[in-house]
Amino acid sequence: MDPRRLLVTDLDGTLLGDDAGLARFREWLAPRRSQERLVYASGRHLASIQALVEGSVLPRPDAMISAVGTEIHDPDGRAMPGWADRFADWDAGRVRDVLRPFRWLLPQAAEFQTSVKVSYEVEGLTDSDHETLRRKLLEAGVKAMVVYSGGRYLDILPAKAGKGVATRFLAEVWEIGPDETLAFGDSGNDTELLSSGFRGTIVANAQPELRMAVDTMVYHSPRSFADGVIDGIRHWTEVVT
Repeated sequence: MDPRRLLVTDLDGTLLGDDAGLARFREWLAPRRSQERLVYASGRHLASIQALVEGSVLPRPDAMISAVGTEIHDPDGRAMPGWADRFADWDAGRVRDVLRPFRWLLPQAAEFQTSVKVSYEVEGLTDSDHETLRRKLLEAGVKAMVVYSGGRYLDILPAKAGKGVATRFLAEVWEIGPDETLAFGDSGNDTELLSSGFRGTIVANAQPELRMAVDTMVYHSPRSFADGVIDGIRHWTEVVT
């Protein structure tokens, strides 16, 4: 029987953060594995997610959305066919050139940069700063998504990327509807995922930046980390019909 539901969860601060809670999630998932497709959607790069899976910290997923929704790979690390084609006209070098005058943007280490994602560190980015960067890119003809999270991390992605867009791509491939797609997050880079029409859950330990950015249709769990994920699943599958 094909899995009938899609679970898409952020890692750090959501599924990760409480070892006992993660153990409870693994225990909950084990007897239901044939019914659920599990996807990790993270700001981490692929190798980092794979290391957690191979180290048995995380259950083996059906797919991995990495680098803030710019990459999708199958469980064996192979790129998902058809996904990267949408970025053929994206020029990361152009993004860096446009944003170079903003001296307060500190590039993240090379391991966090990709041909699709341009990443900086900046503390205390205001809404005005965010809009200035977005407008500067748009004026330069760069259609981009500006993602800020954790009060520190700034990622510039193609407008056609993001955790939510990547989730929608997988849901279409697997023929799973939005009402059967459950999404979980805790920080600003989960905003697009939890604003994409899926059944979303914010865990109790979520950062204020996410709580302020999503609408009231998202479930706010009173539980933290992986326990919040389990609670969200139960809310959407047992309480909501």
